[in-house]
Amino acid sequence: MLVISIVFTLSFAFGAGGFSSDLGGDPDEAAHAVTSLMLHDYLDGGLGQHPMRFAKDYYADFPRVALGHYPPLYYVIAAPLLLLHNSVGTLLVFQALTLSLLAFITHLLASRFLKPLLAAIVSLSVVLLPIGLKLTLYVMSDILLAVFCLWASLLWAWYLRAPSVRRALVWGCVATAAILTKGSGMGLCLVPPVATLLSGKWRLIFKWSWWSAALPVALFAGPWMLYSTGISKEGMTQLTPWQYFLQAVPFHLAAMPAVFGWPFTILSAVGIVRAFMAGKRGGNLLPESASLAGMALGTTLVLLLVPVGLSTRYMLTLAPVVLIAAAYGLEGLPWSKPGSSSGKSVLFTALIAVFLFNTGLPVKEVHGFGQAVEKLGLPNKGESKQNWLIASDPRGEGAVIAAGAFGCPQRSPSLLRIYRGSKELASSDWMGRDYRSQFADESAILKHLDELQITRVLVDLSVPETKRTKHEQLLQAAMQSAPSVWALDFDQPITRQPGATGKLSAYKRLLPVVQDKAPN
Repeated sequence: MLVISIVFTLSFAFGAGGFSSDLGGDPDEAAHAVTSLMLHDYLDGGLGQHPMRFAKDYYADFPRVALGHYPPLYYVIAAPLLLLHNSVGTLLVFQALTLSLLAFITHLLASRFLKPLLAAIVSLSVVLLPIGLKLTLYVMSDILLAVFCLWASLLWAWYLRAPSVRRALVWGCVATAAILTKGSGMGLCLVPPVATLLSGKWRLIFKWSWWSAALPVALFAGPWMLYSTGISKEGMTQLTPWQYFLQAVPFHLAAMPAVFGWPFTILSAVGIVRAFMAGKRGGNLLPESASLAGMALGTTLVLLLVPVGLSTRYMLTLAPVVLIAAAYGLEGLPWSKPGSSSGKSVLFTALIAVFLFNTGLPVKEVHGFGQAVEKLGLPNKGESKQNWLIASDPRGEGAVIAAGAFGCPQRSPSLLRIYRGSKELASSDWMGRDYRSQFADESAILKHLDELQITRVLVDLSVPETKRTKHEQLLQAAMQSAPSVWALDFDQPITRQPGATGKLSAYKRLLPVVQDKAPN
């Protein structure tokens, strides 16, 4: 199952545009890629320097470093992989491998409930769901989070079957890994109490081994969560949990059939009822069923109560539970003819095929940002440091910064500094709230560009005109108002998604500015 999944996911990522697109498909993916690159550069040549100083200097040159807004584990894993081959493609291979690992763990769990053929089909269905396939095209941490959450469910069932301190600590380490991948991994804290009660092993709460599961979480994830609380708040909406709940419930109820399809949504409900009915007759749920229930409950509560914004990609963690429950529900349907087991496997396969036919496979087409960076010309070692400014939305700014960072031949100390128009010419919080342009007219912007010694300016006109901010409009007007200082170098065609095209205007300074010589 693992080999088949890896071959499929890598083939899909190549064919669907993952390896040929720029890092501008999502506002967050450039941040994940640049932060991974920063840690790679620290391991490769920055050891011995103060980590915080290194990170601040790196952020000044490539302001898409997001460590603090996001926990560190994704980057701790990705950076050593970049040491093997330093490219965006390496990060995309990592995405494909993690989705395949999610399918593999799904197979281990599904085998506890289902016939072998149906368990295999369920595990392969994990890599066929569009929600997972789309995330293989983006440099994001959601798949890795889903892997740790599902693994933690398997490990707690392992603990419930033969309780010991060692098994509890192993679970705690994996739960810690989930939390240090994304804060929403905190939903795993419900797995021990919920699974212990549902499996009828509540007496375990009086044993030291049960409580020892919390030690790794408290020792390693706890300090990080306390440290980053103030930073991560910027990435949340300003709604109270109750206000967010009122929005999240209808959103996710509508998203369930869109993400998983109506047949699997209905069958999963049937499977959940069947599992609880079987547990009622037998006294308790199986440890695996109880652990999956605890994980699903914790994940759902995070989705409904933590105001981080509404997105279907956060539902990937629930995909293995939904598919296993759907297959279990399908197996429980009255179908007593000979060969019914294989018949139900065929039916499950047909349902997946119909769902994919109706929804279509995701593609990624984000092009032009990297080509613009190449045309601008990255500085070579020994040359003067260049200062660029890119004015766009978070996707466009991130794509340019990521292309510049991965392409720059020397990053520490860097030969290139890229300023973000949204941060240098305006002010707002992480979510873009409380926006305010820092300059009132074109002359003030031109003066500021002189002060920063900007040599290249990029204005992204592929952003829909109705969504262009005041500082972007002023910057475009400033470039056109000073032809003796700034000249249009080229217009780069930009594709943001299939059918959504535009251009990026690149301007070059005609009058020289005094620059510091970059060290060799």
